[in-house]
Amino acid sequence: METIDRAAAEFLHGGPLKMFLGGEWRASSDGAITNVSYPATGEVVGSVAEATPADVEIAVKSAKEAFVDERWSGLRPDERAAGLLALASLVDRDREIMAVLETLHTGKPIRESRGDIARGLDGIRFYAASARNMRGETIPVSNDFHSYTVREPVGIVACIVPWNVPFVLMVSKAAPAIAGGNSVVVKPATATPFTALYLAKLWEEARLPAGVFNVLTGAGSRVGEALCLHPDVAGITLTGSTEVGLHLGSQAALANKRTMLELGGKSPDIVFNDADLERAIAGAGAAIFYGQGEICSAGSRLIVQSDVHDVVVDGVRAYAEALKIGDPLDPETQMGSLISEAHLQRILKTVRDAVADGARIVTGGDRAVVPAMPRGAFMAPTVLDGVSPSALIAQEEVFGPVLVVHSFTDTDEAVALANGTRYGLSAGIWSRNAALAKRVARRLHSGVVWINDYNQFNPAMPFGGVGVSGTSHREWSHLAVDAFMEYKSIWERI
Repeated sequence: METIDRAAAEFLHGGPLKMFLGGEWRASSDGAITNVSYPATGEVVGSVAEATPADVEIAVKSAKEAFVDERWSGLRPDERAAGLLALASLVDRDREIMAVLETLHTGKPIRESRGDIARGLDGIRFYAASARNMRGETIPVSNDFHSYTVREPVGIVACIVPWNVPFVLMVSKAAPAIAGGNSVVVKPATATPFTALYLAKLWEEARLPAGVFNVLTGAGSRVGEALCLHPDVAGITLTGSTEVGLHLGSQAALANKRTMLELGGKSPDIVFNDADLERAIAGAGAAIFYGQGEICSAGSRLIVQSDVHDVVVDGVRAYAEALKIGDPLDPETQMGSLISEAHLQRILKTVRDAVADGARIVTGGDRAVVPAMPRGAFMAPTVLDGVSPSALIAQEEVFGPVLVVHSFTDTDEAVALANGTRYGLSAGIWSRNAALAKRVARRLHSGVVWINDYNQFNPAMPFGGVGVSGTSHREWSHLAVDAFMEYKSIWERI
């Protein structure tokens, strides 16, 4: 581990990290930099270039040149696949370094970061295979024509990556677009740029074509929107807050850009009285407290059948209180810090307001004290009972380790509670009755439903939401490639 830590430190401390544009490492056009802090201590651990609108122009121009001269899109599918596999091999080699970097800028436990790097690696390999499976169709409309379709990349895709699961969500956006032959410009969150820049380092080491994969660092308000709305950018894929996504989507629609938006969630986790309660309690706890609750799919609303309510709530309380909160780089730590002190304070205020409105704290409700890291943004896992379904904390995403509990008596009430927000990203159902669970799954206003489990992911399965949680396009699976491909119909008279 000492060697890994040293390698991560060398990457960070070689001076401010530059952007990767057109295969070159570039400082900001005005020389500005941004410091990046370790949320567990508040200490600055690195700095990166702070892009300007002029740098957006450089990034888009580099991606356009790469696309127009077909240095990547013109390769055979097996050549693109081989390039992505070469990149995957380097990620596999440096996965521990990348896990440390992921923890340093997010504050999440190293065990989670290792899992995230593994998920991202699996995604790169999945889309390497997808590059060889681009298919068209022959459509026999007439004996006078050979009529068929081909699939072509849309061009330049802007990939806007949030701070909560940076590496996984970067891969979910960039890898399918690249597999299809597009050029991409990745804009990581200001707080979490390290793994995107490290992947750029590996792209360079693999000697993959310049300008196909670009990383632009800086504030979304300054350069993110400028990138997405640039006239040469054909597609946008963004994970972020509902408000930001809806604003950007409306602006992109005016230019008829292809968009894939994965936005907020307020996901229900329904426990029926016939469930395996031991599994359901552990699953409900993991659904909200994994990732410090800073996950859009987090099961933040626990909807429990009334006759098992007390048993389930007490079980989740015990689960929460048993979690080890501490140094994120300690492999035994189960909950690390939130992304920042400011985010922690916003969540604490939300909890205080909920209590003032009648919610009862079952456990938590305050910051967690880690003696060795007194300045860290740690929060105790929190369970609130007696929450009105119409309360703000039950309706809007908190994005932290806060669970609200509702009770129901029959299936119709459970479904009404589950569908009672504007969101529709994911949901969980716990029941031994397979027919019941499947019927309820069909009735839920949700893009993803887990039955007797929660937060299971695989790159072969699509992920995305309905309502204000997302657009019709889906991340992951073959559908993510389709999102940034055009179908061209060709008629050849015989």
